[in-house]
Amino acid sequence: MLFSDRSIWTMVHGIVLGGGSLLGITALLTALTLLRPAGREAPPAVAAPSKMIALAALCTSVMLWLTVVIGTYVSFPTYRAVPPPGTTDLGAYPKSLIQSNPQTAWLHSFAMESKEHVPWIAAMLVTAVAFTAMRHHRSLLQDARVNGTARLFLVMAFLLVAYASVLGIFVNKVAPLA
Repeated sequence: MLFSDRSIWTMVHGIVLGGGSLLGITALLTALTLLRPAGREAPPAVAAPSKMIALAALCTSVMLWLTVVIGTYVSFPTYRAVPPPGTTDLGAYPKSLIQSNPQTAWLHSFAMESKEHVPWIAAMLVTAVAFTAMRHHRSLLQDARVNGTARLFLVMAFLLVAYASVLGIFVNKVAPLA
C-alpha cells in the first residue's frame, strides 16, 4: 500500500527531511562559497547575509537532526521487525527479506549497518557549522579560516548524507517499508 503509516514515515524521513537537508547543505555551501572573504580582506557589509546564513544553518541542522531521529527511532525499528516463526511472506519484514536472498544480503550487512552511524556524524558536522554561524556569524564571512572550515564540514556532511540517501534508496527498492 502506498500510503500506510510506515510508508508515510519513510517518505517524510527520506524525501522531505533528508532531501531538505541536502538542499539546505547545498544552499549553505553555495552562500559560504560566494560570500567567502578574498584573502584577509573582509567583505564590506556582512551583517545581514551572515544572519541569514546563521538562520539557514540552524534550520538545516534541525532538519537533519529530525531526519536522524525519525530514521533511528521510527523507521529503523520497523525495518528490524522480526517475523513470527513459520512466516513465508517476508514482505512486511524488510531486514529478513533482504537477508533471505544472498544477492541482497549485503544491503543489510553493509548498507544498513553504515546507515545506523553515518547520519549522526553528518548531523554533528552541520550542528557545528550552525553553532559557529549563530555565535560568530560575522566571522563566518570575514575570516577565511572559519569560512573554509565551515565549508569543509558542510562538504563532509553533504557526502555523508548523500551516501546514506543512496543506500536508503537501494534498501527501499529491494524491501520497501510498506
